[in-house]
Amino acid sequence: MTPRPAAPARTATRERLLDAADRLMWERGYEAVGIAELCAEAGAPKGSFYHWWPSKAALAEAMLDRAWERVRSILFEPTFGGEGPFVERLDAYVEGLAAIHRLTLDEGDGVRGCRFGNFATELSTRDPVIRARVVAVFDEMVAMVAAAIEEGRATGEIGSGVEPAQAATAVIAHMEGLMVLAKARLDPGLLHRLATDGRRLVGL
Repeated sequence: MTPRPAAPARTATRERLLDAADRLMWERGYEAVGIAELCAEAGAPKGSFYHWWPSKAALAEAMLDRAWERVRSILFEPTFGGEGPFVERLDAYVEGLAAIHRLTLDEGDGVRGCRFGNFATELSTRDPVIRARVVAVFDEMVAMVAAAIEEGRATGEIGSGVEPAQAATAVIAHMEGLMVLAKARLDPGLLHRLATDGRRLVGL
């Protein structure tokens, strides 16, 4: 028997709950947000929450998956997944990244840092499922940057001695460090360092 598609109202409630989880957990962390608060933020009864997920952890996993789909399509694919010299892709990525965090700061929500890095810091030693989700996201980030570096090597922009996966890992690791500093100092302008530092990390 083919299952019936979810009713539009129920699907809308699910999206509101995911939106609430993304906003609150990105701003304050996983442990600081309870199910009752999530439901209140989403304007949804608790029964709706448990219709979709058996636990807060299951909601967080779904939220991280959706968040990465959005970040990948809005930020990574148009830049590192696009065309042109690596330095132009890097600059476009940095501009997009800084713009996102300037927006949250301007809206009064501070600089939230990387939601995936935040989850890794908070939960990686306590929740292996969420840790695996975060690792998969970082692996995809590295793979997309590595592919752009490989194309730069093919065109002669980047030296043949640069190992794409290693260099890409360094770029993402440096980005995460800058995100922590930007969050601590409430200064998204620090993220612009990735443009110059990233060049050095790929030998330019």
